[in-house]
Amino acid sequence: MKIPAGEVVPFRAGGFIQIECPPHKVSYADFDVPDEYREDCDKFNLFRYFSEVKQQTVRGYSMANYPEEHGIIMLNVRIATPPPKAADLPPGIMSSYIWSLKPGNKITISAPFGKFFAKETNAEMIFIGGGAGMATMRSHIFDQLKRLKSKRKISFWYGARSKRELFYVEDFHQLAADNENFTWHVALSDAIPEDNWQGYTGFIHNVLYENYLKDHPAPEDCEFYMCGPPVINAAVLRCLKI
Repeated sequence: MKIPAGEVVPFRAGGFIQIECPPHKVSYADFDVPDEYREDCDKFNLFRYFSEVKQQTVRGYSMANYPEEHGIIMLNVRIATPPPKAADLPPGIMSSYIWSLKPGNKITISAPFGKFFAKETNAEMIFIGGGAGMATMRSHIFDQLKRLKSKRKISFWYGARSKRELFYVEDFHQLAADNENFTWHVALSDAIPEDNWQGYTGFIHNVLYENYLKDHPAPEDCEFYMCGPPVINAAVLRCLKI
């Protein structure tokens, strides 16, 4: 989203904004979905959903941009459909609202908020993410390498189900090419044949442990930053306690 001319959001990497969702009605059938994703929407019958909000609601979203990306706020919003075992529940209020927005629509936000900030040390940084947790990871890593010109050893481990769920790929490839102290790694847990995937497979916490932490000389000296779905966060915490 674009920030109005003359307005500034003085945020730190890892911060978040709050978005106001006004009373409204949304039909998923009206979503403007790119052709490459329409097949999946049809497969899971997403266009049957309808969202109605009767009173103003506020939700927080982490920013994917870093402080020197001026004039914009980048968000990674994963639409929250009802869980398989509770299909009668309504879809997520705020994600439905955000996905219904069209270019030129105006929204109300408040910012900045947050306390998930990087420590100012020289310790190695290990970022672990999945899903929309990419937003916070991108903000932190770009801030370290592009704004702060950090020389700390930094690695990013990201988990997805298939290649279709990957984004910012070229951005991170370029960061790795420009910064010898940075590497990034992707693991797919449910790659499909057309992915032709030759990289890591499995869950990202297992991949991180087996391919890096297991033989790390001093993992206790590293700083770990993670953001992702609850199941990934819980698995990473269990892994780090080994």
